[in-house]
Amino acid sequence: MHKLLKEVVKVYTQFQRLGPTYLDTFDNRAITEATFEAVKTKQLQEYIKKEFKPIGDISMLPIHLEPEHRFTIAMFALRPGVRMPLHDHPNMFVLSHVMNGLGERESWDIDPIDHHQQIEFRKTKGDSRILKALQHPKLQLKEGDNCYTTPNKCNLHKFSNIHKSELFMFLDVILPHYNGVDRVINFYEPFSQDQLELMGNPKTYQRHPIDVDDIREFIVQ
Repeated sequence: MHKLLKEVVKVYTQFQRLGPTYLDTFDNRAITEATFEAVKTKQLQEYIKKEFKPIGDISMLPIHLEPEHRFTIAMFALRPGVRMPLHDHPNMFVLSHVMNGLGERESWDIDPIDHHQQIEFRKTKGDSRILKALQHPKLQLKEGDNCYTTPNKCNLHKFSNIHKSELFMFLDVILPHYNGVDRVINFYEPFSQDQLELMGNPKTYQRHPIDVDDIREFIVQ
């Protein structure tokens, strides 16, 4: 975990200096390699085995929560047949590393002509609205695969578990994290071939309760 945290801090530092566009263009090989190594460590595997208990269709286990919403590392699990709601990551980078099972990722980007509607919606939380959007090809994912979300590429995504009996589990490295101000999560539904409906929170997620101090203690060991 220490190598992964070191790489995440490097990327976050550059993000602070250069802004969100850096997250679209930086060389992600180092952070990808560090993530692959982290999920193979006995320490992390034992932590997940001890602490993770699926409590709903979609469960989340925090691995590292950095103060002031700088970044988050967490594991998600979807039960067979479950689809995560389509959501966005405004001005954020997400590396998703598959740990178990078979899944599918669907991803979209909002047409720049409608970016202002996303910003207005985050501020007002008014009525739903229809936005122009581009859908990317679907990705089939298996254990060991990675996929990426950046501010301007595949920024809206959702995952589905396509295995009949196994959990689909993946580790997310998210930086920076949602902050409730300019990085607020929005949810969407397909409206037509090139349009999405922007809406409020469908409240689909189940959070696995765990003490933040326990997480920090795990990380510093």
